Amino acid sequence: MSKKEKQKWSNKKGKTAKKRVPKKRTNLKSVLQSVYHDTVSLETNCAHSCTCCKVAMPQINYSEFVQIATRVWKEKSHAEILDIICTSLEYFFRYDYGKWGQDALVKPCMLLNEDGMCTVYEDRPLSCRMYGIWPEDMYNERVDKFAESYKEKYGLKREELPLAKQCPLVTRKSEDSPLTREVIEGLYKQLDELDKTTGDFSDVQVRQKENYRTFHDWLLLKILGEDWLSQLTAFILAADRETMEDQIVALKDVIRDNFKDKLPDITKTL
Repeated sequence: MSKKEKQKWSNKKGKTAKKRVPKKRTNLKSVLQSVYHDTVSLETNCAHSCTCCKVAMPQINYSEFVQIATRVWKEKSHAEILDIICTSLEYFFRYDYGKWGQDALVKPCMLLNEDGMCTVYEDRPLSCRMYGIWPEDMYNERVDKFAESYKEKYGLKREELPLAKQCPLVTRKSEDSPLTREVIEGLYKQLDELDKTTGDFSDVQVRQKENYRTFHDWLLLKILGEDWLSQLTAFILAADRETMEDQIVALKDVIRDNFKDKLPDITKTL
């Protein structure tokens, strides 16, 4: 990384994507728990093998990110948060399957502890709660859509995709209320509506899924800002893997140096 690039990064310290006064809102955690529990029971009997968590972090709604990020900033240590930021950066680079192979698809959850257990389990997002209990036709539709693009572009077979099948060890504790397409779409609709107030997303933005990203992408957006991420994306598209690996190391060093004394307080912008 050049001196100019390092200075540009340093100038980002403490800045966020969008400066605004935090919203006065009702208890977000309570609202989210209501979405997760009041319509239908999503509680599962899980063997906690965490096969899914060790493969990928799903896309989540903005409101879910706000709740999880707030908890992370309150409960995790300075060093742990730095590790999460650095891993988020690496995951952002590992985008193109053509350059990264399976490393572009396998991005283990950064919120697992040393024993592989979720450290934010009570606040885990809807997509995490759904894995293993999706109606098979709906799950296959999701996988097929993903598989089609990778088969066409890279010749990747469906069975070669991580999580091509749901974990057979996960079952619902209660089957009293059927988990239908209408129920599931209704749950995600509730989250979309919550995002409109939590994050000022318009109807158009919600239809275009702008309120739906991975945790690591939301985190970088809050720390670096949209403009910087756009520039980074342009670099990623043009660079080869070796160049990106060197840049990842350099940027991680800059992150740890800039935030060694004080972390960016993203909670003020949520």
